[in-house]
Amino acid sequence: MVPVEPDERSEKVLRFEEHVLAYLSDIYRAALRLTGQAADAEDLVQETCLRAFRSLEQLRNPGAARAWLFAILRSVFLRQVEREPRGRARLSLDDIDGSLLTASEVLHDAYERVLPPEQLLRQEARQAILRLPLPYREAIILAHIGGFSYREIARLLAIPTGTVMSRLFRGRRLLRTYLGQSPSHLESSR
Repeated sequence: MVPVEPDERSEKVLRFEEHVLAYLSDIYRAALRLTGQAADAEDLVQETCLRAFRSLEQLRNPGAARAWLFAILRSVFLRQVEREPRGRARLSLDDIDGSLLTASEVLHDAYERVLPPEQLLRQEARQAILRLPLPYREAIILAHIGGFSYREIARLLAIPTGTVMSRLFRGRRLLRTYLGQSPSHLESSR
């Protein structure tokens, strides 16, 4: 590794803060939708930021920083998915902690988890997004959480714009099915 002069390092840190950390909440939301678990999302964001910092000199156009970060996030996520053994059950620390509770603690915990209707709907939508096959989930997340246009999504995923449109259409249709809503019901609620 080449040693970095103090002035260069502080300049790089300032660029990182300005062009990467500015989008931290967007990256986290997307990571949470991809992984489905807060701890995994945090790990994914951390690895994304680490890689972005290491290759910050590759970011020539600061206006493209957001798309560049989402591309790194996607790359890191896909690498993690490839390395994960098939059929492995995911277990979080919350699952382990929950198994150690007494019956009265479980009942008390269940009452605390009662959510208002709008939070229940959000939670149901998140679960439905996690059920989507990865190509549809990526397109939905980039469009609706990332706010990217069809053309930007096509560049990020390295696919034609028509494929993006098709994946979004099919992904939305699957979401309607998972959520038990007919297309006409969703159209009238707009």
